[in-house]
Amino acid sequence: MIRLFLLILALVAVPLRAQETGGGGAAYVIGGIPVDTAARNTYEARLAAYAIARRKAWPMLWNRLTGMAENSAPRLGDGALQAMVAGIEVEGERFSTTRYIARLGVVFDRARASAYFEGTAGSLHSGPMLLLPIFTDGGTRTLYQTKTPWIAAWARFSEGLSPIDYVLASGSAGDNVLLTAYQTQRGERSLWRNILNRFGSIDVLIAEVRLVRSFPGGPVSAEFIARHGPDATELGRLSLRSTTDGLDAMLDQGVRAIDNIYAQALREGRLVSEPDLTAELEPIISLAPDIAGPAFAGGATIEADIVTPDGKAYAEIEALLRSVPGVSGVTLTSVSLGGTSRVAIRYTDTPEMLRYQLDQKGLRLADTATGVLLRRRVTGDVPVPAPVVIPPPIAVPGAPVPAGAPATPPAGSLPAEAPPATVPQAPVVPPPGDRPRERERERDRRERPPPRPAAPEAGPIDLLDGTQPR
Repeated sequence: MIRLFLLILALVAVPLRAQETGGGGAAYVIGGIPVDTAARNTYEARLAAYAIARRKAWPMLWNRLTGMAENSAPRLGDGALQAMVAGIEVEGERFSTTRYIARLGVVFDRARASAYFEGTAGSLHSGPMLLLPIFTDGGTRTLYQTKTPWIAAWARFSEGLSPIDYVLASGSAGDNVLLTAYQTQRGERSLWRNILNRFGSIDVLIAEVRLVRSFPGGPVSAEFIARHGPDATELGRLSLRSTTDGLDAMLDQGVRAIDNIYAQALREGRLVSEPDLTAELEPIISLAPDIAGPAFAGGATIEADIVTPDGKAYAEIEALLRSVPGVSGVTLTSVSLGGTSRVAIRYTDTPEMLRYQLDQKGLRLADTATGVLLRRRVTGDVPVPAPVVIPPPIAVPGAPVPAGAPATPPAGSLPAEAPPATVPQAPVVPPPGDRPRERERERDRRERPPPRPAAPEAGPIDLLDGTQPR
C-alpha cells in the first residue's frame, strides 16, 4: 500500500513541478543533471536528489552567465539555494523503495538570482543572432521546410541562461524560400545582408545535427556541429549516441552542448560579426525625399513598400518599374517573400510626373500611415491627370525685371573675388587692295582661259545616204 501511494505521488509530483517552470523568460534553467541517491524510502531519496541537483546547478549557472570557473561561484547554503530555486524539472527517472536515479533540471528564479550577477553577466550577452538548425536524417538536409525534432529541441531550450540572443524563424512560406540548407553554403554577402535585415539580426549561427541509424528501431548516433557566419566557420563538434526512445533527450543534450560552444566562442572573442553584414540602411533611406516634395535637379529617390507573395511577383513589378519613363534605377532595400518588401525608386522628373507615368503603366503610389505603398491600379481609381509643364522664362533685353527676381548689380560693382572685366579689341581690317582672298580671286580671273564658243546645232541626219543637209 505504501509503495502504491509513493508511485501515485511520484506521478502527480512531476506535472506540478513542470507547472512551476512557467513564466516565459522569467527563469534560468540548468538541465541534464544526473543524480543517484538512496534513503529509507523513495520520498526521502527524491528530496535528497533535489538537494544535490541544486548544489550542482548553481556553479554551472555561475559559469554560464559570467564565464568564470565553477569553483569561483559564491558558496551558498541549502536554504539560500532552495529560496532561489523556483522548481525542479524531471527529464527522466527510475526509482525503487530505497533508491532514486534521475536526470533533473533546476529552474532558478531570475529576479532572486540576478542579485548575484550584477556587474558580471551583462557584458557576456551577444547581439541578436539568427539561428539556422539543420537536421540531416537519411541523407536529407532540412531546415524550416518541416517541423523537425531538432527545431523542437531548440524551442524547448530556455534562452534565459544563455549569453547568446538566438533568433528563430517562424517557418512561414517566405522563410522557406530564403532559409534553405543550400543557403548555408552560399557566402554572398548581399543576400545574407537582406536576410539578416529581415530578421533583425547581426550575424548567423548554423547548428547542424547528423543522425545515423544502425537499423530501423535501433540505436541512433548523432554528430552535432556548431558553425558561425556566412562562410559557415566551424567552431566545434561532438558526437552522442542514444536509442530511438531517447532521441529527444539526446537532442536536448546536443542543444546545450552547442550553446556551450557558442558561449565559449563569445567569451574568447571569436563570435564577432562582419562589419558589412551590419550595414545600416536607415541613413540611406532617411535621405530619400518625400513623394510630395520637390525633386532635386539631378534626380531624386523615393522608397515604397511592395507586396511580394513570391519571387515572380517581385520580378514582374521590377520589370514594370524599369520600363516607366523617367525612372533611372530600382534598388531592393529589404526583401520579404510572402510579406512586404521595400524598394527604392530613382527618378529624374518631378514627383507629379512620376505618379502620372506610373499610372500609365498601371501602378499607383498610395500614401499610408507608415509610408508609401506601390500597388497595381484597381477598378475605381481615378486616373492621374498629366502635370502641366511650365517652361522656364526667357530673358528679353530691356524687359522689366519681375517682382522678386534678383536685381542686376550696377556697373562697376563686381565681387571682390571676380577678375576685372576685359574690353574686347576690335579686329584689324586690312585695306581693300591688300586683302589676300581678293588678290587670289583677281589672279584666277586673269589666268582663266577664254570660254570656248558654242557649236552650231546639227540638223537631222538622213539614215539612207548618211549625208547631212546644208
